[in-house]
Amino acid sequence: MESSLTGSRMPDPASSPLGKHQSSANGNGDLDSEEGSSLEEIGFNWGEYLEETGASAAPHTSFKHVEISIQSNFQPGMKLEVANKNNPDTYWVATVITTCGQLLLLRYCGYGEDRRADFWCDVVIADLHPVGWCTQNNKALMPPDAIKEKYTDWTEFLIRDLTGSRTAPANLLEGKSIL
Repeated sequence: MESSLTGSRMPDPASSPLGKHQSSANGNGDLDSEEGSSLEEIGFNWGEYLEETGASAAPHTSFKHVEISIQSNFQPGMKLEVANKNNPDTYWVATVITTCGQLLLLRYCGYGEDRRADFWCDVVIADLHPVGWCTQNNKALMPPDAIKEKYTDWTEFLIRDLTGSRTAPANLLEGKSIL
C-alpha cells in the first residue's frame, strides 16, 4: 500500500479551493469580511476541486459499505412540500436537486441557483408531502424567512414555478416505502 502512495501527487493545500479560503483567514480563524463569514456560505465543490487539482474521483466500487441497491425513484427536478427547517409548523415547496439512495438533496423554491441553503433529508423520516398536500390538509405554506422578502406575491411565484414542473408522486411519499 505504501508504494502506491509514494507515486501519487499530493495537491498543495493552498492551491485547493478550501486552502484558498483558509489562507485568507486573519490569524484568529475568521475569514476576511470580503470573503464571506463562513465556509458554509462559500461551499465546497468536489467537481471543481478535482478539476483544479487534476485528481480523479474514487470509483463507486471503493465504497462497498454503501448500499447501492436502494433506489428512491425520486428524480432531480421533482417538486414536493417539506416542513420549513426553522419553522416546522409551516411548509414550503422544494425541488429535488439530487438523490443518494434514500437521501434527497433539496432546495426550497425561490432560492434560484443559490446552493447555500440546500439541505439533505431522509425520505423515510422527513416530513415530505406531494404538492397540494398543504391545501388539502389546511397547513400553512410559507417561504423560509431568508427569502420571504424576495417576492411580493408568493402565490403568483408558485404558480409560475410549478407550471409544467414534475411533482413527486404521492405514492413515493405515502408510507415512505422506497424499495
